[in-house]
Amino acid sequence: MRARGLVSLRTLYIAPAAIPTAWPHHPTALAVTSFLRALILRIMDFPVDCTEDERKNRLVDVLLDEVQWMTEGTLHLSMPSDLRLVRACEQILANPGDKRNLSELALSSGTSVRTLSRLAHSELGIPFSVWCQQVRMLHAIPKLAAGWPITQIALELGYDSPGAFAATFRRFLGVKPSAYLSKSTLSPGDIDI
Repeated sequence: MRARGLVSLRTLYIAPAAIPTAWPHHPTALAVTSFLRALILRIMDFPVDCTEDERKNRLVDVLLDEVQWMTEGTLHLSMPSDLRLVRACEQILANPGDKRNLSELALSSGTSVRTLSRLAHSELGIPFSVWCQQVRMLHAIPKLAAGWPITQIALELGYDSPGAFAATFRRFLGVKPSAYLSKSTLSPGDIDI
């Protein structure tokens, strides 16, 4: 797990027997709604040894139901293991607005364009350019939540215009940047990358 910016983390441990069968059986990113966030915070207020409290148990049941209804996040960022591709990916993660092309990134990573392209397909499962766009979208979401103007986000992430950014955002997330937060019912405190 890698975090960008300020992060607030809460950890809930669920007994294996209580986990609904419909839950994913692999690590999964979920967008935390305001309701789910409130449930988590309320459950965290109970003492650790408070296992027989009926109110807490009902809240935990609602939390388990809420998570079961949620869908996986639309963006997933795979990370490679090959050091040449790792170097290229780390450059983009460090500066998502980096406008260098694939040949420049390949050169600075100590490999050829063809090798970098092949590695991206085999290790990331997508073209390197698509992976870079995912990085940009993941960096855009907390900025949107913080109230940044779309033009400022677009320019910081290397887009030539707000329209180009909005078109990419819509392609990846299904809505305009201005509508994303209302669609997902997130608030600024709910988004961490």
